[in-house]
Order: sequence, then structure tokens, then C-alpha cells
Amino acid sequence: MEFRHLHYFLAIAEEGSFNRAADRLRISQPSLSRQVQALERELGQSLFDRTARGATPTAAGDALLQHARQLLALEASTQEVVSGATKIREVVTIGVPPGTSSEWLVNLVGRLEEEVPGCALQLVEANSTNQLRMLREGRLDLCMVHQAPPSDCSSWKLREEPFGLAVRPGHALASAASCSLRDLDGLRVLVHSRDQVPTQQDGLMSAAVEAGIRPYWQFAQFVEHALAGAAAAKADAVLVSRYTAQKQMPGWPWHPLTELPLAMTTWLVCQRHTRAVVSDVTTAIMS
Repeated sequence: MEFRHLHYFLAIAEEGSFNRAADRLRISQPSLSRQVQALERELGQSLFDRTARGATPTAAGDALLQHARQLLALEASTQEVVSGATKIREVVTIGVPPGTSSEWLVNLVGRLEEEVPGCALQLVEANSTNQLRMLREGRLDLCMVHQAPPSDCSSWKLREEPFGLAVRPGHALASAASCSLRDLDGLRVLVHSRDQVPTQQDGLMSAAVEAGIRPYWQFAQFVEHALAGAAAAKADAVLVSRYTAQKQMPGWPWHPLTELPLAMTTWLVCQRHTRAVVSDVTTAIMS
């Protein structure tokens, strides 16, 4: 078996098509098919179910998928190892949710480089749902997600960022020292969609009903364009963390929301059986 065969196999699995994989690899489709057939003969297993709609991994293909990614990750560090410039460094791929504090993340990367010199970090920005999918596919070693982690994975509570209200400049609440739940009555409030913060909607609506108030909730998915999203929704206020308000909504005063202690919880998640270097990175992150 050659590494190029694994590259070909992985490209087809990720693209779901021999044609698209051939375009990505810049080789002809017949040549790619021959290479995969040679790999299948060597392994004695069919790796793909081929249909008019594309190609999907067989049970044997799924079994090979994560193993292939680990082998190719090790291959990526081969030149550095051979050069003798450093000790062996294994690639550790970490998922990062959009909107994560840049300062916190840069400090974390610097600390990991010092405390776990045997790892070569790769960061992948993706929402929680996509991160967990990539973790199961073997494309991520660690996830940082904003939803309750799966029971079949190992997980740790990494950090919590309190939510508050960023208030439209000129609104009566803009000059307040803080905002209470009752201050939301009658306001148009932009809130993260369920995909981004899965438990937030239910908590907000239940609290509003219990308090006897009727905010006009505007649910949307936003991170980098919170200000534009607020303009589109004609929102009086946006429920966000202080960091997001400072970065994305200049001029919109941010206030803690009393009587309703909401927070963005970030969980660190990994597979229960993982490489030693991933365990070392996990320990360093949580220390």
C-alpha cells in the first residue's frame, strides 16, 4: 500500500464522487478508478458502493477512513522529522467555533506549543454540529462546541461567557447600567439560532412566559455580521457576549442581563479512545 493510494481513497470519500475527486487531484477519472481498484485488490475488500449518484464508503471503507487520516497526518510530519531539526511532531486538529475570542485562542496556541512540543496544531473553524460530525469522521481530534456533548465521547466544560444585551445607540436602555428581563418587554431582540446555541431559545421563551412579558424575538445565525443582522432585523437589542459586542457592534453599549443568567458554554470534546498526544493536548488545555 502506498500513501498516494490513501490520498486517492480519502479524496473520493470526502467528495462522494470519483469525478469530483479526480478534478480535485488533477488526474483523469479512469486513472483514479484503476488506482482504487488496485488498492481494493490489495486489501481484498470493496471500499466504495458505486452508483449513478456518486460513491459512498462500504463498511470496509468506513473502517479504513479514520485509519487513513491518521496515517496521512503522520505522513505530513515526515519531512520535518527527516530533517532532524525537531523531534517527531504529530498533527493534532482542533475544531474552533466561530466568534471565539482571538486573544484567548492565540494565547492558548502559544501555551500548547510550549507545554506539548510533540504536537503540530491545526485549527478548523466550524459550528458545533459540523465539528461533532467531523470528530466522528476522524477529521478532528478535538472539538470546542456550544452544545451538550454526546454521551459516547469524553468531554470537559472549557469556559463560560455570560450573555448580555448590546443595545441600539439612542435607545432608552443604551444609557442604563444594566438590563433586567422585564426590560425586554416589547423590544425586538436578535438572538442566536438554535444551531449556534441549542438551549438558549427554550430558556429565553420559558423565562419570558413566566415573567409575563412579550419580546419580539428575532432568531438568526450570525457571528461576524452581528451588526448587519441587527440592522436587517430592525432589532432594538442583540443578545450576545461582551466579546462579540465589543468586536462586532461598535457603539452599541453592552449590559449584563440580570434575573436571567444566560451563558455561552464551551465544551472540549474528543473520542474516548485517542492518541497519546491528543490526551496531552487535552490536559494542557484544561490545566
